[in-house]
Amino acid sequence: MDIKSRIESMISEAVYKLYGLDKIDVCVDAPENEDHGDYSTNVAFKIAKILDKIPFHIATELSHELFSENLKVEFEGKIYPIFVKIEPAAPGFINFTLSELFLFQNTLIINGCEDVYGSNDFGKGKTIVVEYSQPNTNKPQHVGHARNNFIGSSLSKILSHCGYKVIRTNYVGDIGIHICKSMLMYLKYGNGKEPDKKPDHFVGEFYAMYEEEREKNPEIEREAQELLRRWEAGDAEIRALWKKMNSWVYEGWKKTYADQKIEFDEWEYESEKVNVGKEIAMLALEKGLAEKDETGAIIARLERYNLPDKVLLRSDGTSIYSTKDLQLAKDCYEKYKFDKRLYVVDVRQAEYFRQLFKILALLGFEWADKLVHVAYGMVSLPEGKMSSRTGVVMNADDVFEKLVELEEYEIKNSIKMPRVVKETAQKVALAAFKYGMLKVDAAQDMIFNLDLVAKFEGNTGPYLLYTYARARSVLEKAGFELGRGKYQHVAAPKSVLMHPKERVLAGALVHFQENVLEACKDLAPSRIANYVFDVAQKFNSFYGDVPILDAKSESRKRHLLYLTYAVSVVLKRGLDLLGIEVVEKM
Repeated sequence: MDIKSRIESMISEAVYKLYGLDKIDVCVDAPENEDHGDYSTNVAFKIAKILDKIPFHIATELSHELFSENLKVEFEGKIYPIFVKIEPAAPGFINFTLSELFLFQNTLIINGCEDVYGSNDFGKGKTIVVEYSQPNTNKPQHVGHARNNFIGSSLSKILSHCGYKVIRTNYVGDIGIHICKSMLMYLKYGNGKEPDKKPDHFVGEFYAMYEEEREKNPEIEREAQELLRRWEAGDAEIRALWKKMNSWVYEGWKKTYADQKIEFDEWEYESEKVNVGKEIAMLALEKGLAEKDETGAIIARLERYNLPDKVLLRSDGTSIYSTKDLQLAKDCYEKYKFDKRLYVVDVRQAEYFRQLFKILALLGFEWADKLVHVAYGMVSLPEGKMSSRTGVVMNADDVFEKLVELEEYEIKNSIKMPRVVKETAQKVALAAFKYGMLKVDAAQDMIFNLDLVAKFEGNTGPYLLYTYARARSVLEKAGFELGRGKYQHVAAPKSVLMHPKERVLAGALVHFQENVLEACKDLAPSRIANYVFDVAQKFNSFYGDVPILDAKSESRKRHLLYLTYAVSVVLKRGLDLLGIEVVEKM
């Protein structure tokens, strides 16, 4: 049990002991003001209404009761208090201050379990499917796709760290009118040409060409529709072209995913679902959830549930995207018996997923309540919203290449070997890219400014990597090797006296486990991102004010090095959960 959960349990027991109240929602958080301790709770306000008492009086009574418990921790055969203070604060808060001995012991715990630090068994025995990316095979991926990729990949890592069995899936839109637009332009102007650039970009140029031509000739839409009809009818010529152009896109994506360090366990393709979902549509018809309109199309009637009606089958009996999605969800549950299925899709599809989940629930599928839409906000550029029609689009590949150039320029003076410079620049560039996306709450729209995310100052990925490398440099200069030589054993101290900034830093490390758990529960990688930035800031402030290598005594130096090593562990673990690989030198 992490310390936050332990405090919440203590408070619940004390509330019941003093007031006979149970099932009170106890919330404990880390206060923004460090002068208010390491944890704080407002539980006194909640029960004041029930007891008709002044919150501060309740906070005072609870503080005395909690501190009288005198919780202890054992370290190397000696017993030390967990808290040095538990006290009320006007108008009714209770603040908890951890003892420095406890913080020192926690530092050693981090050092001793670095590979698994922050993990828990919250999801043990449960399976969760995370569907993300879902690109269309008509163009390269842009920065909006990158945000999807990074959120889905990070969530998968966080959930796995919390004990879930995670299945990472990618549902590719490889057929539809949008795919036929690129195909149509290639038929008109491609002249059998092979890609002369990254192949997904090559295909994307024909899609952009279609949008330009449609502005002049809207009738071209009918030609694209005719191509789709021919594909659905199995036209050999169109199918061959479709396979060829899709293969070019997949070849291009292979590099995109490799550069971004994005992986999947399963791939699903829309083209494989063309003739599925009809059974579900007919079931909806039988249950009275859907009905046929005058054209023969089957439509799910959802207005009574404050949702727009949804077409399940076209008048010609063919499936549409939502029908395929219904079948995909059913197939996925039958295959994995998942405890939860996440759809990482932009917020514009929120209503679509409400329709989808409602239809499945009304059809009697008990697992429908296990489906979750992880909606993320739109990505804009400093010059405005992205649009293929207006040409305001930034491809993910271009972003990565530009970031590599920027970071290579920044680090070439500190790293002399050209090969190492290139490898390091690629890692730093990806950290800039991923962290720039993940630090923003997924539900929020964001403006992606390439120049800002590449900086080595402020709330950026490069700043975090630099901080990690700084900590490792200190350890290297000290000859610090955990568990070896003079750092093999730490004698249990009788007392620990910390510098104020050292104490703040050690206190921040305690919160890693709870942030991982909350990120898992809330499906929010931004919690991890903002936490590691906070730790990095505190370490750099500590580094500037507290002599580590020139400490007054050898024992003091050892303690500071153990803390520095713990910081490196937390930064590395936190960044890994964001999909960011650290660098040892910068």
